[in-house]
Amino acid sequence: MPSHFEDRRRALARFVTLGMSAIGAGLAGLVALVAAPKSGGVGRRWRAAATVFDLPPSGPYTAILAGRHADGWHATRRQSVVYIDKDGDSYRALSATCTHLGCRVRWDESKTQYRCPCHGGVFDRAGNVLAGPPPSGLTRLNVRVNPQTSEIEVEL
Repeated sequence: MPSHFEDRRRALARFVTLGMSAIGAGLAGLVALVAAPKSGGVGRRWRAAATVFDLPPSGPYTAILAGRHADGWHATRRQSVVYIDKDGDSYRALSATCTHLGCRVRWDESKTQYRCPCHGGVFDRAGNVLAGPPPSGLTRLNVRVNPQTSEIEVEL
C-alpha cells in the first residue's frame, strides 16, 4: 500500500517533468526564431523594362532585368530575360525561359517564332507552343505602362 509520501513524490516528479518539458519547448521555439533564416522579404514587384519608344515594329524587344533573390541567408542578383511585344493596343511580356527544361528561347526574326536551342521547342509570337516537347506556352507576365514616364513595367 503506497504511503502518503510516495504519492507526494510522484506528484512532484510529474510536476518537475511537465515544467522541464515546457521550458524545453520554449527554448526550442526561441532557437527556431533566432536560427531560422529570415524570409526574402522581396516578393514580386514592378520593374522598368523598356519605354514604348524602344519596341521595334517587326518583333519583340529583349529586356534583361536584374533583381535581388534571397535564398535563406544567401542573397544573389538574378537576371531575368523578358520579351516585350505590342499586342494590339496593349503590350505583352513573355518570359524567355522555355517551359520544357528552362533553356533560354530566342526570337527568330525570319520565321517570326521563338525557338528553343536545347530541344527544338517552337513558340509563336504570342508564346503558344507550335512544336517540340514544351508542355505549355511561354509564361506570360503582367505588364503595364507608367503614364508619367512612358516606361513599360513588368511584374517579376
